[in-house]
Amino acid sequence: MRTLFLILISFVFGEGKNFDSQLIAYLDKKLSNYTKYEFQIMQSFKKFAKIEINTEKKFKIVKNYGYLPVTLYDKDNNASSSLLTIKLKLFKNVLVALQAINRNEELMNSMFTEKNIDISLLTGKPIDPAENILDHRSRMFMKEGDILQKEMIEPVPLVFKGDNIVLHAGKNGVDITVDCIARQEGRIGDVISIQSVNKLYKAKIIDKYNLMLVE
Repeated sequence: MRTLFLILISFVFGEGKNFDSQLIAYLDKKLSNYTKYEFQIMQSFKKFAKIEINTEKKFKIVKNYGYLPVTLYDKDNNASSSLLTIKLKLFKNVLVALQAINRNEELMNSMFTEKNIDISLLTGKPIDPAENILDHRSRMFMKEGDILQKEMIEPVPLVFKGDNIVLHAGKNGVDITVDCIARQEGRIGDVISIQSVNKLYKAKIIDKYNLMLVE
């Protein structure tokens, strides 16, 4: 179950209001992809007789703030639209680096530990601990304590720059092969630059050792 950090809702909205249970039910639904959340209401609407969530408009989250469309009613039941600002903490299970990891270093499960952390201020998209990070490498230097994010990693290339590979060419069932050297790295389906003696070609990676000439 997620936990809630309720900051004086009755004080913010006045005594006897039903808005607290309405708001919690709404946030439970909208924030169901997080393991838990905490929130703090940033405004006081005590001068209004009633407040309702406007479900026809979109609830927006910008980093650690949520903007909730509401309808406010005064003592004469006159309605006006407003935005309720809610400060949020949004928790997810993430992978946290146990050590420094260099750029292009292949990832291992032992490099990380799983933690439940507030990610509301995170700029990237965190990796789900259930995802397989093997056969991936770091795209940048990571320090101990960094949260692993999708933008930080990439698949390990199948072909590396300097690898000896075989270029296949020909038509009508004729297979012409030429020994070459890879000048770029890539994975299956990627088109990379390769070299035979002093001539450069573009070829598509078929597997670790074979590439097909791209004309």
